[in-house]
Amino acid sequence: MKIKHLITIIVLGSILTSCMASSKNNSPSENYPWFPFSWYAAKISGKNFDKVAMLVPVKVNDLNANFTLQFDLGSDATLVYGNTINSYYKESEVKNFLIESSKSTDNGGKTVYKTKGLIYHLGKLSKDNLVYKENYGDKIPTDSLFNKKPKHIGTLGADMFNNKILIIDYPNKRMCVLDSLDSHLKKMTTFVDAKSNNGRLNIPLTIAGKTHWFMFDTGASLFPINTNKELWTSSVDQTVKTDTIIANSWGEKVKFYGRPIKEKVYLGKRKLENDYAWYNDNKRLQEFNKTENIDGLTGNAFFVNNIIVLDFKNNKFGVVN
Repeated sequence: MKIKHLITIIVLGSILTSCMASSKNNSPSENYPWFPFSWYAAKISGKNFDKVAMLVPVKVNDLNANFTLQFDLGSDATLVYGNTINSYYKESEVKNFLIESSKSTDNGGKTVYKTKGLIYHLGKLSKDNLVYKENYGDKIPTDSLFNKKPKHIGTLGADMFNNKILIIDYPNKRMCVLDSLDSHLKKMTTFVDAKSNNGRLNIPLTIAGKTHWFMFDTGASLFPINTNKELWTSSVDQTVKTDTIIANSWGEKVKFYGRPIKEKVYLGKRKLENDYAWYNDNKRLQEFNKTENIDGLTGNAFFVNNIIVLDFKNNKFGVVN
């Protein structure tokens, strides 16, 4: 009898475990159209950083080659780098892609064009109307054009997600795009109201009891907070020696100064783990903040252990509970 009783318990336990696993696997989120991303690591100013940038695998037109894009929500346009794409097409073909009447200059002084006929394919998604950034990116040697190593060809910007729902699952290194929020997401996520400017989301961070607006920029992976000197000075521990790094910003070397944050930082009611705050004196970057009416940039660092939901339809930013 004892043996039969034990067998019954084991069988019931197995059935229960199977049902729980089945329920977990049948979560609506498992049916979302996920596509992967990877972290780019680098040594900057002698320091090792394992999460410098987010890279997304992409295909271009019908080219039998592997490419990556930097995932950069601080950019309002999805870019293709001129030097890189030029390596795969004849000069006459490249000119056919460019819309000459759209020629302009970006904030970094580079010539840019809108394009027709160049298409990115990211999993089941596709994106056209790419912006061609002239004389930017790496030229690819002829003997390396079609080997297996991915070539970095551009930037995935906020325009890709216009009127969409973007989910970033940092722990599982994946993301997806939905047309609308389902009941599962609404129930599991705590949202705060955000602001939109040129399709980019700005989110409210409360520092020392005062609300400041920061652009959520996945291209600013190095910095939990990157702000102006005034806010930085009032927020950090002045007893700690200032750290400095020199990082690349669209081809320009910029010096950043950092110290540990001493004040409590909140997103809505969620307390964010304290880290370093940084500032820079770069005229271009500080003018950008003033033009955008923000106090600075925040990015991945506060959320790398979370799943976040960016609702570009209703201008909301959420963290899955």
